[in-house]
Amino acid sequence: MIKKTLSKIRSSRVGYNLGRKILSTPFIVNSKVYDKIYDKKINKTINELNRGYPLGVDIGTTNLCNAACIMCPHSKLKKMGTMDMNLYKKIIDNCARLNIKIITLSFFGEPFLDKKIIEKIKYAKEKGMSVGFYSNASLLTEKLAKEIIEAKLDNITISFDGATKETYEKIRKNLKFEATKKNVLGLINTRKKLNKKNPKINLVLVELEENKKEIKQFYQYWKGKVDSINIINMRNWANDIQKEGTKESFHFNKKIKRKPCALIWLKMVVDWNGEVVLCCDDWNHSTIIGNLKNQTIEEVWKGERLRKIREAHLRGEFYKVPLCAGCNKKSVWWLY
Repeated sequence: MIKKTLSKIRSSRVGYNLGRKILSTPFIVNSKVYDKIYDKKINKTINELNRGYPLGVDIGTTNLCNAACIMCPHSKLKKMGTMDMNLYKKIIDNCARLNIKIITLSFFGEPFLDKKIIEKIKYAKEKGMSVGFYSNASLLTEKLAKEIIEAKLDNITISFDGATKETYEKIRKNLKFEATKKNVLGLINTRKKLNKKNPKINLVLVELEENKKEIKQFYQYWKGKVDSINIINMRNWANDIQKEGTKESFHFNKKIKRKPCALIWLKMVVDWNGEVVLCCDDWNHSTIIGNLKNQTIEEVWKGERLRKIREAHLRGEFYKVPLCAGCNKKSVWWLY
């Protein structure tokens, strides 16, 4: 209930700004009373999560990407590829055995560059799973739009970081504003034409100095056309991107006391080669906790490597995990 309410608030421009201001007030930042309540919530949630397995699994079916975004370290990648179907089916079957129902078919690449993405959607749907992914939508042709709808994709989150051609193309280099906009509108129209409710179409914009003045315009254009709009704070990709975030960014606010990261209790992230990395910020595989080519989800999730990292987080010893030491991402535990 709380998660749904907060998500609804965040989907409006007023709600987003209000939430950001509340999180920066003295009633929350460095407040002993709030800190005590929040710690209780965190401990209760962790105790519940420790009894089971990940709530969802992110599967990077490919880490190929056709964009060169200014807030993303993708250009530093040295090894790229696409997950073969045998490994993919092994992972999905393992998820089905554990009753893991939420599958995200993206991690650090563009899903539409995976030539078997439709087949992979269908296989997970046959197992009764909710399937979604993140995309820049630059390759989302009318044919692909129809195929993902017919494959029963549940949701697609489209990164669209500007309201104008100039701003969008300054941020999402190699992509074309008008072409991507046409693709998104095409998906909306195709879904309507086929009389389907899914996939839910969500737009996400990373707030940067380059686009912050266009956020109102962005909401005005897309509101009512897509199912949700989410403005998110920039983070530093575990200190691999030095670009400054906005002054208001939740992640760049050093006054907010750091808490254990929810990601390492909630989701498993596995890349195209089977390697399980610590979280969705571990784009270059700095902290590998297992490999699903020769291990099961159970073995990795309950393994010694992840247990020690979680214990370090609970003690506030983030410096013991190199990836976490430089990361500025802050979890909001009220969402879980």
